[in-house]
Amino acid sequence: MNSAPTHRLDAEEDRAPAAGVACEPAAKSRRTRAVRTPGGLSVRLDPRALLVSLLLVAVALAASVVLIGTGDFPISAVDVLRTLTGGGTTAQEFIVQDLRLPRALVALLVGAALGMSGAVFQSVARNPLGSPDVIGFGQGSTVGALAVIVLFHGSTYAVSAGSIVGGLVTGVAIYALAWKKGVHGYRLVLVGIG
Repeated sequence: MNSAPTHRLDAEEDRAPAAGVACEPAAKSRRTRAVRTPGGLSVRLDPRALLVSLLLVAVALAASVVLIGTGDFPISAVDVLRTLTGGGTTAQEFIVQDLRLPRALVALLVGAALGMSGAVFQSVARNPLGSPDVIGFGQGSTVGALAVIVLFHGSTYAVSAGSIVGGLVTGVAIYALAWKKGVHGYRLVLVGIG
């Protein structure tokens, strides 16, 4: 008898996944890559998310160049880029660097800050629907500001303080109303909407 070795798959590989068992983590781990530095820092990167982020940054920068060139004194995109690299006329440098570029940078930074704050808020609330306007913080801030204006004829700083206090009071009230052996994201959103 010839006893040639036969290759057999492990018992784990022979079995199909049990019903109801998700195979998502294995698929997800293939897509993400861990990058480790010699200093001990490690970051997980998803190539698709990285590509989408880079494309969005490129679109935002291209839109900024076009918007910097529009206005009462129109400047072509090529001239805007030339001016940003130091090759424009004196008038173009004044218009681009002193008037329009600061506004474009502030718009990009405010948009990024709002996006990050929304992501943080949703992760803290553990709810993808969670946002300050859905939960009611914006309305509470408005009530606080209006109360200071109407009742106390407050200054600009008093109105700002009233807005902050109104938002905080609303947040505490919603948190207290949503409390039932702890706060869950969906309950917080439902109480905030109500």
